[in-house]
Amino acid sequence: MSTKLVNIVINGVSLTVPAGEMIIESARRIGVEIPHFCYHPRLSKEAGANCRMCLVEVSAPRRNPDGSVTVAKMPKPQTSCSLPAAEGMVIETETPAIIEARRGILEFLLINHPLDCPICDRGGECPLQNNTLHYGPPTTRFVEQKRHLPKAFPLSDHVVLDRERCIHCARCTRFSEDIAGDAQLGFLKRGADMEVSPHTGERFTSLFSGNTIELCPVGALLSRSYRFKGRPWDLMTQKSICTECSNGCNIKLDHRAGRFVRVNARVNEAVNEEWTCDRGKFGMAYLATEERLETPLIRRGARFEPASWEEALGVAATALGDAGGQSAFIGGTRSTNEDLYVMQRLFREVLGSNNLDHRLGASFEPVGAGSVGSNIPQPPDSLADLESGSVFVAFGTDLAWEQPMAYLRVRKGWRLSGSRLVSIAAKGTQEDDRPANLRSMAAAVIRHDPGHELETAWLLLHHVVAAVGSDAALPDDVRRHLASLRVTPGDAGVSGDDLSRAAAIIAGDGAQPGGRMAIWVGEAVKRHPALRDILAALGGVVTASRHSGRLSVPASEVNEQGARDMGILPYVGPGYRPVEPSGLNTGGILAAVASGSVRALWISRLDLAGRYWDQPQAIRALEACPFLVVTDLQLTPTARMADVVLPVASVAERNGTYTNVEGRVQRFRKAYDPPGGARHEWRIAAQLAARLGSPMHYADSLEVLADIAANVPLYRRCEPDALGDEGVRWFTEEGAGR
Repeated sequence: MSTKLVNIVINGVSLTVPAGEMIIESARRIGVEIPHFCYHPRLSKEAGANCRMCLVEVSAPRRNPDGSVTVAKMPKPQTSCSLPAAEGMVIETETPAIIEARRGILEFLLINHPLDCPICDRGGECPLQNNTLHYGPPTTRFVEQKRHLPKAFPLSDHVVLDRERCIHCARCTRFSEDIAGDAQLGFLKRGADMEVSPHTGERFTSLFSGNTIELCPVGALLSRSYRFKGRPWDLMTQKSICTECSNGCNIKLDHRAGRFVRVNARVNEAVNEEWTCDRGKFGMAYLATEERLETPLIRRGARFEPASWEEALGVAATALGDAGGQSAFIGGTRSTNEDLYVMQRLFREVLGSNNLDHRLGASFEPVGAGSVGSNIPQPPDSLADLESGSVFVAFGTDLAWEQPMAYLRVRKGWRLSGSRLVSIAAKGTQEDDRPANLRSMAAAVIRHDPGHELETAWLLLHHVVAAVGSDAALPDDVRRHLASLRVTPGDAGVSGDDLSRAAAIIAGDGAQPGGRMAIWVGEAVKRHPALRDILAALGGVVTASRHSGRLSVPASEVNEQGARDMGILPYVGPGYRPVEPSGLNTGGILAAVASGSVRALWISRLDLAGRYWDQPQAIRALEACPFLVVTDLQLTPTARMADVVLPVASVAERNGTYTNVEGRVQRFRKAYDPPGGARHEWRIAAQLAARLGSPMHYADSLEVLADIAANVPLYRRCEPDALGDEGVRWFTEEGAGR
């Protein structure tokens, strides 16, 4: 549907804009920035117009009694953030009256503002400070006592509130309502006593609370961890990627004197828009931990002793070379694409081993559902596409925690486009207790007994087929299994009515032509021993539905998708090219280590002893391992069991790329030097290859990326110069790598 356009004039400049666009947005089209506090382009306009800073003078067409039309000035200034553009409007943003009005607004805002800029963490990056300097009065006429309230009230584990500084712009409350969906913040009391507070009067537990710090135009909401740590002019900033989940949020790493200080969001409309989750904003403090490894360690008897890189690499090269094809690699989901590419080259080309895996669940069958080209697993729909889908089904996923940006996109589609949501999970799932969850928005909710994901998936397919009225579209094996199904809703602890309600939505009753559906499975499914059968049933759900759709097994770790793509799998190499003979998966590697048939094991950036699904098996294998080398940032429980520990550089201390959950390859850049002698994993692997007589000639990570683009067809569009700031998805609807 075409958008209606209208003609307006701003400061004497004629322009054509969409009807209904707010004047503050129209002014930006010609480079006119109208000062504001409460306005934000992603927040609801209905609850805006609080600060009155964005006043403008407006003249609009008026029809006279005789039928003629004249342009008459409105009797009062208008707030440009709430005034929609209409045909014939004439707007002035810098008249003497408007300048005087802005001065008056600022004077009122500063009546009770404490003016503690010298100690306020927002000093130097405060819109109130900037607008006061530009538009405000040089002195104040008020001599009365300012209000005084307790400073730095702990609103949550991450956010403190300085109520004296709050200007009641409602940005934080609107974010809580519109974007996060937890609606935890609101205004209590009225008048001079009005203050921001959680509605419950308790803690602010939002999973996205850190965004309110960046949204706040004054120093009212501040980071507890950053407070008094630095000033904007003391900090240096580098573009980076968040490492705390697979969404690949674009962030800015602020650092001071070679030390990490804080994370702020960086705009990428295709990924995180301009939001972060609290896991990412506050979870990267590990970059500045005092426990960072700085030098290689070699076990001598029961103790670790520091060693030179030459000695440590020599010991590792000898053990790996002696093991040859009886060596193995586990991990890599937090390593870069460059690390993983060179690592698999070391194991496959130099050591002759295909024993590589990054998966830690009980089932190791598929790495994704569906295929592109020849057995290439599909990444999920793009994050942005989740906003426009007709139906979104979350199966066994705590979406706001596991995939926070996907959750925000799904919520945005529900709020603005009317997407219908189906939430399926075990009873007692943590998601139901989180402030941000799908249950509160879902058109259908199914809760099954714990451990009955498989039965629930087949029951759902049964009800979808019944709703559609035919199973003709299903594969023969799925149809046969469905025909022999003897499971009842009571066996899985689910409600038949809930199944029918969800099936009607999924089947496409009343669906618009061309409607799209996405089914995302979560960690509860990925860890399930019957993963393959669950995916077969859910694949049947997609096939039977009247919607076009896709079943996805989304990556969870920062570069889990990259580990798949780079061939950290026992049966395929980079780009999913089959390898022969097939190697051992993680479970097989651990069994082989315990039996002695794998004689050297490399674990990368992973506490296997704490994270493998069968923890006792992992510990037994590591205790029995003839030779264990670990690359990591810290001395984890797994690293404490190693024979050689090699310190590696973090995301802040190097250049590289990650591939996010949607198959988007994104660059991050070095902010400062690594501590001590920490090195890149790809360089460690290349140096070991050289010691074993097979040198790999890479000068830096860009050369490794260029080699990937040249030799991995999926990544052929991912040359260093092509990635830019938004990255490149190797997957498109037209086919892989196009």
